[in-house]
Amino acid sequence: MNRKKITAITTILLATLSLAVIVWSISISAEPETKLSINPPLLSFETLTPGQRFSVNVTVSNITDLKSYELKLSFNTIMLDVVAVAFLPEANLPIGNFAVNDPAGILQMSCTYDGSAISTTAPVALTTITFKIMARGSSPLHLYDTVLRDSDGDPIPHTTEDGLVQIIRHDVAILEVMPSTYETYQGLVVIVKVVAANLGDAPENFTISAYYNSTVFGTFDVINLLAGSNTTKFFIWDTSSVVAGYSYTIKAEASAVPSEADLSNNVKVDGSVKVKLIGDVNNDNIVDLNDLIAWDVAYGSTSPLDPNWNPQADINEDGKVDSADGTLIVQNYHKTP
Repeated sequence: MNRKKITAITTILLATLSLAVIVWSISISAEPETKLSINPPLLSFETLTPGQRFSVNVTVSNITDLKSYELKLSFNTIMLDVVAVAFLPEANLPIGNFAVNDPAGILQMSCTYDGSAISTTAPVALTTITFKIMARGSSPLHLYDTVLRDSDGDPIPHTTEDGLVQIIRHDVAILEVMPSTYETYQGLVVIVKVVAANLGDAPENFTISAYYNSTVFGTFDVINLLAGSNTTKFFIWDTSSVVAGYSYTIKAEASAVPSEADLSNNVKVDGSVKVKLIGDVNNDNIVDLNDLIAWDVAYGSTSPLDPNWNPQADINEDGKVDSADGTLIVQNYHKTP
């Protein structure tokens, strides 16, 4: 490589290095940009309800000599209502005006400081806005048409940062509990249908528990049930372990999810299922001649279409009333609880 080419390459490299140093110096010396912000930028309430109130601030940071400002703030008017505006900081003697256009969901504000102008690096609250919750949902808080001016009336360049408010309800519920029968014989199984729902605004994880009296006989973990959705589960209750001759309350419960305020619908009771003595066809808590008579009347029937069908006479639940059912009555004759 000849000397001229080496010299040219060296010149280019030095020029590139000098340019990089200049750019770096400018970036180091540049002042942070002035920012007008909703603070906090995200508000997510999981326990507030319509009628309650909350507040946000409009803050400014990295500014010198702020003497006045104007701004507009849009919000979801179906969800929120402006109920109070406080101009800050009090030490700077703010003189402010505001107007709310409820149908459009617009808050318009202007303020001049009668005291000293504001100079700050850290965020300083210029105003506190208090909203009343009208409904659940999501509302952007959008700053626009913003003007910041110094003591000479000149505009101050700046950026804006919007906010977001979410009012979320967490609510799971048991809608239905339905046993397959309200009378059964000890040792048989009862199928219990349970319908659970997510009545809230966010996907939920919870556990469904099925009970007879206070004893759990089945659980199921519901994962990521979407808002507004239902799920149906079937639980098997084996009555072998319970005492015959008594009624047992059937209920289902959905475990509470985080921040759930209304627990009144988490439990639903269906009533009761009578677990009968084997052979007690007429459900009078004694196996006797009356049960044999009821069995005899239904003898030979095989379905609800038969005029003499009696499901309680089909003691072994094999779909027919026959001698096997009569044998069970005889084997348990004279039994009481």
